[in-house]
Amino acid sequence: MPVYTYNGIDGSGKFVSGDEPGDSQAEAVNRLSTAGISVTSISPKTALSLSFDLGKFFNWVSAYDLKYLYVNLATLIDAGCSLRASLASLAEQADNPTLKSVLTDINSQIASGKSFSESLKGHSAIFPPLFTNLVKAGEEGGMLDQILLRYAAYTENQEKTKSRIRGAMVLPVIVVLVAIGVIVGLLTYVFPTFMQLFKGKENLLPLPTKIVMTISDFLLYRWSTLLGLIALSIFLIWMFLRTRYGWRVYSWIQLRVPLFGKLFRKVYIARFAHTLGALVKGGVPALRALKITGETIPNDYVRDVINEIHTSVERGGSFTAPMQTNKFLFPAMVTLMIHVGETTGKVDMMLNKVGEYFDAETQETINAILAAIEPIMTVIMGGIVLTIALSMFLPLFNISKLLK
Repeated sequence: MPVYTYNGIDGSGKFVSGDEPGDSQAEAVNRLSTAGISVTSISPKTALSLSFDLGKFFNWVSAYDLKYLYVNLATLIDAGCSLRASLASLAEQADNPTLKSVLTDINSQIASGKSFSESLKGHSAIFPPLFTNLVKAGEEGGMLDQILLRYAAYTENQEKTKSRIRGAMVLPVIVVLVAIGVIVGLLTYVFPTFMQLFKGKENLLPLPTKIVMTISDFLLYRWSTLLGLIALSIFLIWMFLRTRYGWRVYSWIQLRVPLFGKLFRKVYIARFAHTLGALVKGGVPALRALKITGETIPNDYVRDVINEIHTSVERGGSFTAPMQTNKFLFPAMVTLMIHVGETTGKVDMMLNKVGEYFDAETQETINAILAAIEPIMTVIMGGIVLTIALSMFLPLFNISKLLK
């Protein structure tokens, strides 16, 4: 019997995930619904527990393509074109074959009587629940064009944030690769050449030199074993992260790792504020908006806090009560701003201001990380090179004895 991997929300509002057998995807969803779980995403599970879908990899639609789809669709609808005519026009002009096929299918479903939001649900790999729910709110409120424009601005902002983080990682990666290259060169060429002077006298060498020599010989003659160990380690870590416990461990480390922990916390606050603000402003009910917002955050501990906020609101409480008990993630300034928004009835506006503030904070943190990484890597690199150099020169202090 096929097995499906799912993500969903249980009866208490908690985010859950797992595997469910079923003759079909619909049967698995029905079984989960009977158990009180509202499924947000579900996909077939392969024999090796891999959820990686090669079809999705090759049928990829870029964020750039989607952003211009939202903007162009909003412009056409605002100009008075019908939804079906707009979709047909954009499908005809789409360069991406996957996007062309998807738009054509959505248009066909609308023609058969489905709403735009219902048609989008069949293509959740391309259109996330956040977009689908905003479109539903736009349809009900008669402001689909405005919703599309807001979502285009939202996705552009998220892509800018991702681009900044990727940019912050470029320099550390380059420095690490250069450092590894230099160290490997020293250990596999310079050091062995120098040690030819003491061939046959290895037992008389100082301990630091013997240790470096052992590492050098391992790199020279057992490099295939090293590559195998690295590959095995990567695979085991990857498998560990696929478990519920492993991902929670990673989520905990991610928020607390030196330098980058602060960056991730600010990124998640900005995403939380922008996403929830967009949903509330779009007319999505608060409880539903919080559930969708939680689905956009990949960190389990941040999701737990959002779930606490959901429970508080569901019981008639405020957004900010759980935030006050989670000051590690939500600083007092964030709590105060959202509290003011609740008091004045302008939560969406305050959430947007929080998002903009933490976008700027994210950039400042990235700049600080870049400024700190260079001297740290220089010190580490210098320490390793100094150790190798000392291991080469220590025998020279007793060279007369070694060359007898």
